[in-house]
Amino acid sequence: MDTDLFAQRREAFFRKIDRDAVVILPGNSLVWRNLDTPYPFRQQSDFYYLTGYDAPDAVAVFVPNNKRYRFVLFVHRPTEREILYDGRAVDTKSLQRQYGATAVYFTDQMGKVLPRIVKWDRPIYYPFGHHPKWDEFIVNQFVTKRSGGQWPIIDPLPIVHELRRIKTAADFSAGLQEAIAITGEGLLAGIRAVQPGKWEYQIQADIEYVFRQRGAQREAFQSIIASGPNAGILHYVRNNRQLQAGDLVLMDCGAEVNYYCGDLTRTVPVSGQFTPEQRQIYELVLRAQQTGIAHMKPGVTRKAVTEAIDNVLQEGLKELGLIEREADFKIFTIHGYIHWLGMDVHDVGGYTRRGVDIPFQPGMVMTIEPGVYVREDALQRLRKKGVPAEQLDRIAKKIKKYLNIGVRIEDNIVITEDGNRNLSAEIPKTVEDIESLMRT
Repeated sequence: MDTDLFAQRREAFFRKIDRDAVVILPGNSLVWRNLDTPYPFRQQSDFYYLTGYDAPDAVAVFVPNNKRYRFVLFVHRPTEREILYDGRAVDTKSLQRQYGATAVYFTDQMGKVLPRIVKWDRPIYYPFGHHPKWDEFIVNQFVTKRSGGQWPIIDPLPIVHELRRIKTAADFSAGLQEAIAITGEGLLAGIRAVQPGKWEYQIQADIEYVFRQRGAQREAFQSIIASGPNAGILHYVRNNRQLQAGDLVLMDCGAEVNYYCGDLTRTVPVSGQFTPEQRQIYELVLRAQQTGIAHMKPGVTRKAVTEAIDNVLQEGLKELGLIEREADFKIFTIHGYIHWLGMDVHDVGGYTRRGVDIPFQPGMVMTIEPGVYVREDALQRLRKKGVPAEQLDRIAKKIKKYLNIGVRIEDNIVITEDGNRNLSAEIPKTVEDIESLMRT
């Protein structure tokens, strides 16, 4: 564990806040699946970003101008049963050395220790609304006891999110590059496994086997293996349909390595070769994605890239006869094309500041994932938008021709000083390369 990396992040955070502040930041708790069986634990990303501590029920306290309390870690005091069953024995001195904390206490000591830290009026940074137990504790300590001082309470998370939006070389070496690489390897295994008669969950198993085999701790999100009409369901995760000859299968998956996420999508023909109609839709989406990537560089905004992609898709859908009014193209494209990527798959940081789009900067990492989906409800949705009946009659014939074709192509991009770098460029995505891969 690189304690220097977390220390550097804390120092960057301290430079953004009031030097007299006290920051109180809880981590995640176990969530119980049933009876005595918890869901697998995953630490809250902001907490991990600043501490590196990945056990449940911890709280970090930061006091930038106090050497003794600069980074205090409060951890869960394990019961005898937890030590026997889960191996949760805790040595506070060892934790102090391991995580670079100035002090380590148990969380059941917070009621006594925190008043020693907060001795006079000063800003309190605390994120209300995420941890009911600690919300109540903070209210009791700093809201209902106003006679002891006046403590403005400020949410620290927007400040942390600003820092997380820019990735450094340390982020890439800590796990981000590996997460994307492993995601690509898993996706390649999934593509090679596709054939008529297999089940979506079998392709999922092939992909996720590679994730684990290569050292990913978990999936970044539930794998989407969507064949035939399921490809039009954006977050389809049931993965229980049998692959049929002549269908496409859309595979959207991500590995998580050391709290960093990959997120890639490829769409391939179950039979190993695209039909003419599938190829038309696929190459339209690919052309839109390539256009978007070409626009991604410092100073450009997410909105500008989106508009460039929109223009390609509007024109292409019109040429295919699926729309006659350009404004109707969203019936077939449905979702946004870009989101930040990092410790969360839909990473934090926001896309605007005071209502103005944030320009891309070197170190920003994001996905780019246009799609076109010809769903069974497309005609109904066009009718609701007020498309004239004579247009609907013509469009209905085209919808029938392309029905249940759903294509999404997704890569992971980092903005560089002079443009961008595709972090997943080695994963085939042209029609020819995909068909060649599926023949091997």
